[in-house]
Amino acid sequence: MKAAYIEAYGTMDKVQIGDQPKPELAAGQALIRLKAASVNPIDWKIVKGDLKPLFSLPLPLLLGSDGAGIIEQIGAGVSDYKIGDAVFFRCNKTDTGTYAQYIAVVADLIAPIPSNMSFEEAASIPLVGFTASQALVEKGGMRAGSQVLIHAGAGGVGTFAIQYAKAHGAYVATTASKKRFQLLKALGADEIIDYRSEKFEDRLSDFDIVLDSLGSTVHEASYKVLKKGGVLVTILGIPDPDTVAEITSNPIIKLVARLSRWNNRRKAAKHGAIYKHHWMVSNGAQLKEIAALIEAGKIRAVIDRTYPLDQVQQAFEYSQTGRAEGKIIITID
Repeated sequence: MKAAYIEAYGTMDKVQIGDQPKPELAAGQALIRLKAASVNPIDWKIVKGDLKPLFSLPLPLLLGSDGAGIIEQIGAGVSDYKIGDAVFFRCNKTDTGTYAQYIAVVADLIAPIPSNMSFEEAASIPLVGFTASQALVEKGGMRAGSQVLIHAGAGGVGTFAIQYAKAHGAYVATTASKKRFQLLKALGADEIIDYRSEKFEDRLSDFDIVLDSLGSTVHEASYKVLKKGGVLVTILGIPDPDTVAEITSNPIIKLVARLSRWNNRRKAAKHGAIYKHHWMVSNGAQLKEIAALIEAGKIRAVIDRTYPLDQVQQAFEYSQTGRAEGKIIITID
């Protein structure tokens, strides 16, 4: 089958397009003929080798983690799906390979594609959907009436998170450049701060949650907008020690994770706030809940541009600019 893969870590020119073995189906899996996949920063970070300290993946390594397609074969023990079903999913972190014609996926991770979505739109949802929903609810404690600041609202996570928070009755503020305001208003944002001309900490106060997808450079200012006991949830940086322990047995990495958590909690405590790191987990049941919100018209896909499979390298290079409005999609014929 045709696929995008690497045989060595490094720069984006390490990405190759060529023939790779078609995956063999195991019990509990579905073989999916892929129609579309999405680009996430983790995909090109894997190429660069940024995640090697946490987990090492065997080479050659097929790339891509979000996908949408049609079930072509069912493994033993799978009863909820049938051949011909249109489904979408997010792989487990160590089971990449959606930039390919076929992939075998554990059936518990997949969900039916919403009837009001194309394959391309469906492929854009899983990773950002899990990241935003889990970070806001499970880590942030979001509920109806919560005041939420979502950094980088026009990005992949941001465009989903705004809609998800509004669907759950939250008040949403976000940061973006002025040219993104129209999009963010359409997604439901209540308040938009132009990060180029004003400081969000001068505009906002007494917020319950800050969702950070920019990194530690915005943490100090973010704590200033939180009420006492408010939560900053970041999706960047070093995972918490419990998560690291599930991924690696390396004692140095474990120590770094403990020190990082201690340091970040100390900084948050100075402002009476709480710091939490979120490491996304794939979950088919949660994906079905997200699909129900999409079916109800409460969430829509936001796609910046699409690339064919043989242009994965160009898609990665565009993603690294940070200028994408929503998601970048790989189409697979």
